[in-house]
Amino acid sequence: MHSTNRDRLLALIGENDLIIVPSATMTTRNDDVEFPFRQDSTFRWLTGFDEPDAIAVLAPGHHDGAYQLFVNPRDPDAEAWTGYRAGTEGAKERFGADEAYEVGTFSSKLKSLVHGRERLWYSLGGRLDDTIIKTVTEMRQFGDRWGVPVVELADVAGPVGELRLRKTPAEMELMARAAELSGDAHIRATEVAAPGVHEYQVQAEMEALWFGAGATDNGYPPIVASGPNACILHYVENRRLMEDGDLLLIDAACEVDGYGADITRTFPINGVFSAPQRAIYDVVLTAEVAGIEKAVPGNTFKDINEAAIGVVTEGLVDLGLIPGPVDRALSMHHYRTFLFHGIGHWLGLDVHDSGRYRLNGDHRPLEEGMVFTVEPGIYVADDKGEITLEMREYDIDAEMKSRMLGEKVEKPDDIEEITHQVPEEFLGIGVRIEDDIAITPDGHRNLSKSVPV
Repeated sequence: MHSTNRDRLLALIGENDLIIVPSATMTTRNDDVEFPFRQDSTFRWLTGFDEPDAIAVLAPGHHDGAYQLFVNPRDPDAEAWTGYRAGTEGAKERFGADEAYEVGTFSSKLKSLVHGRERLWYSLGGRLDDTIIKTVTEMRQFGDRWGVPVVELADVAGPVGELRLRKTPAEMELMARAAELSGDAHIRATEVAAPGVHEYQVQAEMEALWFGAGATDNGYPPIVASGPNACILHYVENRRLMEDGDLLLIDAACEVDGYGADITRTFPINGVFSAPQRAIYDVVLTAEVAGIEKAVPGNTFKDINEAAIGVVTEGLVDLGLIPGPVDRALSMHHYRTFLFHGIGHWLGLDVHDSGRYRLNGDHRPLEEGMVFTVEPGIYVADDKGEITLEMREYDIDAEMKSRMLGEKVEKPDDIEEITHQVPEEFLGIGVRIEDDIAITPDGHRNLSKSVPV
């Protein structure tokens, strides 16, 4: 799989280009304790090599081979503390490198690797920034003086992101397995959640199930959010004692060999919805179904978003959480008071996986092999008994782009504002439902369909 990935990437770049991708490195947690190591996703995608501090080089036509790895050397004393290393021989024999060197030699070999290349593709913002920029700068100074062509720097995230966006059958198999194990764990959560049980106890049961079945990591910090905690989007403390009448929102999934799932379910821990809980839940579920129905080749994320947000807005108006009419509430984006995140994101080696959502400014069409989430939600926090709404229509994409560019969002000076009373029975209710959707030639496949809704 990894050699195929390298071939696909090399086919996108020039024959006289060079690619350098560093691995992740160990990070201190506290004192002399380190966080569990998790490999950089692009490095894993290229190499399958799961040790820290390594560097991958793709150099078409190089006399030492097109694929070179720089790795930590074998060291019995160090390995007795931190585990077995492949070393340079293992990098060639087990991971397919044409040539391998000790990582400490990288700086001394860099100029010879770069010399004569037209473009250097690199993970900009990575740990080798200083080394790469210093070397390229020195070579440019030399090139200006002696008339030698100088290398251009380019971000490898662009071409890699496009390739990672379309999953191969082997990648899809790993993602389906991650979704299967994660789904089993969600079902287990419904069996153990009850009044008097802590959120962390539910998390422990889920992790025990998927790790016991062969998962290699959590996909992200699990969110096990009961009662009012469900209104906190990325709540990860997971310490609350659950009470009778609570909803429990669980956003949790595992990885299998680096490829992850991302599943959310919300359910009443006593087995019975209250009428307000069920009303919110039905809106969210209907919105998710509407979004998933739009997940077909040729449609875009915009189509999915508009379908789901339209249902949410209509439901919020019907329940009295925002004022109508629905068309006005949509054009003024009043739904964002209770749904303040996107409806989905790419999924793969990263839970928010790489790949552009737009091409040349336009929403990109969905294609076979793309995998993403569909995850509408409604969050009515306890402090939203009275909300203030701006009475203005605006282009939400344009405003978000301006904020991203650091530009000031211009608003009329005389914007009318209204206050709206939210029905008390909905306060403290948070619901999200999320599935993992893979685009197929004629529709989609729901990888997480085994988890009841």
